[in-house]
Amino acid sequence: MSNHTATEKILARACGKKEVFPGEIITADIDLVFAHTIQRHYDPFEAIGGVKGVFDPEKVVFGLGHHLFSSADRGTAKLYKRVRDLNKKYGVKHVYDFGSGIGHYLVIEKGHVWPGAVAVGADSHTTAYGAIGAFSTPANYEVTEVLLSGKLWFKVPETLNIRIEGTPGRGVLARDVAQHVIGIMGQDSGLWKTIEFTGSYIADLSIQQRVIFSLLAVEMGGMTGFIPPDEKTIEFARKTSRNPNFEVIVDDPKAEFARIEEFDITNLEPKIACPFSPTNTNNVTDVLGKKIDQAFIGGCTGGGLDDLHRAAEIFDGRKCHPDVRLIVVPGTKDIMAQAMADGTMAILHKAGASFYPPYCGPCQMLCVGHLADSEVMIGTHPRNWPGRGGSEGSNEVFLASPYTVAASAVAGEIVDPRDYLKKK
Repeated sequence: MSNHTATEKILARACGKKEVFPGEIITADIDLVFAHTIQRHYDPFEAIGGVKGVFDPEKVVFGLGHHLFSSADRGTAKLYKRVRDLNKKYGVKHVYDFGSGIGHYLVIEKGHVWPGAVAVGADSHTTAYGAIGAFSTPANYEVTEVLLSGKLWFKVPETLNIRIEGTPGRGVLARDVAQHVIGIMGQDSGLWKTIEFTGSYIADLSIQQRVIFSLLAVEMGGMTGFIPPDEKTIEFARKTSRNPNFEVIVDDPKAEFARIEEFDITNLEPKIACPFSPTNTNNVTDVLGKKIDQAFIGGCTGGGLDDLHRAAEIFDGRKCHPDVRLIVVPGTKDIMAQAMADGTMAILHKAGASFYPPYCGPCQMLCVGHLADSEVMIGTHPRNWPGRGGSEGSNEVFLASPYTVAASAVAGEIVDPRDYLKKK
């Protein structure tokens, strides 16, 4: 057999072959299918014969509270009541309703994926689950097909290996490093490829911080973001996985990559993504003094417990600027509970934060955080496309680490977070 990447080995097992090669078309068995806007899938599901139920109730996860924390109007309420009724009718067991949190965090937190799994989801950031060694990729409208059959076709991707070494400078978090990488690589650098993140820097990160890299792989056009499972992954999966017999799959020693990109992040400075693309990365020192109206701690790249802790480091003993609205949205109920128990939420409350139930927050302005014309927001969420954060073309949205967002909220303008970190 040839020397294969982890992706090739995972997909080979999922389609029942000894080996597969990049460019090959296969049909694979699916271990998880995730969706949040379920209503768009149920109508065709019923129309094409899904009257007996989904293919496997254990492998279907619906996140009703991914984008919303309550019904925005009566029409939405009626729509979601229908979805809830259909979930019961078709035997869907794993439904995370309003206030549960962001689906991507929940899928990992609740053990619905594991090393070696094949997962698809009706959301572009489904690439997130590669943080624990799964092959996970967006499927969107094909989700209906998967709900019926439990299978989906794939074109086996090549693998782009990104190796990150070195120790970044003070005040630099995983989000800064990821922002640096996607800014250098560009938005189509990994088009339809597995983007694999390796190196000593990645190995030192917590699982929650690894998610930032696998999730942002899609901003480089990646089919999935993959981090080879290690002892840290295995320990995490043993505690959470619903499949106790998961198989750790890694690259063969002589696996062939489409290419290898190496990054030395020694003394890297804090980064910020400027309007209107997540890949429009600059040093934060290039945009100092930009007045902000709103700051957001949350989203699938900033709603983890680690992220809340980092924000609290900055806010401890400080107040949010009176001209800035500070919105904090923990990623899940469990994350919120931990942050309440360890005093993090109390620090953020004293700083002037407004808290909202776990969900995506103002990443897409679906419930809270709408901006008036020409207002500016800085947040830890993943995207700042035109119109994503308010009126199209009228608002500027900057993306940064919890350190930078928190420090800027205190100052009322974009600042260097290193000036706000206590000396250790």
